[in-house]
Amino acid sequence: MHERMMDKTTQPSDADMINWIGQPIAEEWIALRRFLAETYDIAPIFNSGGKRYGWNLQYRTGGRPLCEMYPEHGSFTALVILGKAELEQAMGRIETFGSIVRRALTETPRYHDGCWMYIRVSDPLTCQQDMQDIEQLIMIKRKPPRREASSA
Repeated sequence: MHERMMDKTTQPSDADMINWIGQPIAEEWIALRRFLAETYDIAPIFNSGGKRYGWNLQYRTGGRPLCEMYPEHGSFTALVILGKAELEQAMGRIETFGSIVRRALTETPRYHDGCWMYIRVSDPLTCQQDMQDIEQLIMIKRKPPRREASSA
């Protein structure tokens, strides 16, 4: 088990989470949070995560989960749940993903309604590829809303 933020008595701040993760991986945490905020215009829900998971950020849109992020000492894990059709779409372009996400796509147990992929971002050498892949999975799960063109 990776060392997560388990103290439920105090909700950690953004800075606490960033410091817990540490550099350089914290930069990817910040980038994924920015991607979710800018692309989907949503703010996270802080969740204490029960006995096993520790503090996490849940991103929901339209009442449905989009992504969860779990800060860990020296890393973080992103949870992306793909339904059956979304999983088929991701598998159709599996060769475009890096090794971490390819492994998650092939090894995560399947259920009648899809799969729950926990993707750990921990290696500075692959973290940028991992982040691009997580963003792609999220966009497969839910297409980004169309932005209204500003009339200038």
